[in-house]
Amino acid sequence: MDEIYDKYYYKIYNWALNKTNNKEDAEDLTNSVFLSIFEYLNKNIKVEKIENLIWKIAYNLWCTKAKEYIKEKNNINLNEEYQVKYETNVLDKIIYKEIVNNLGNIGLTQKEELSFKMYYCNDLSIKEISEKLNSTQSNIKYYLYSARNKIKERYYE
Repeated sequence: MDEIYDKYYYKIYNWALNKTNNKEDAEDLTNSVFLSIFEYLNKNIKVEKIENLIWKIAYNLWCTKAKEYIKEKNNINLNEEYQVKYETNVLDKIIYKEIVNNLGNIGLTQKEELSFKMYYCNDLSIKEISEKLNSTQSNIKYYLYSARNKIKERYYE
């Protein structure tokens, strides 16, 4: 296990630093990754490629931490119409509310808009969205990618 730690620590740390843009958060994420790796390896499950396991765990932990951070930062609760219910940081809430309420004015297709709302507002997984929209997971990923790009173009001009 020391060998794995020594070989991958700086790779994981640099990746985490790139993702978090913060040394403390990168250290926390790196430590969480190695803790999860060691817990998994202690289960004595055969692993064919340790590197694949490491990056899969790192990516999954990053996604979980990123969603927690976004929820914590924005403290957003949405009702059925995707409206902001409680406001703590008014400017963030106004911006978020404007984006969600104006998705139709950004030029998103219906599936892009539905995918975006289901993923970011309802916190559904890509698999759940694909089942609800009777589409493939690849298509849902593309809809989300396309929606994000159109939103960036609109709001980062």
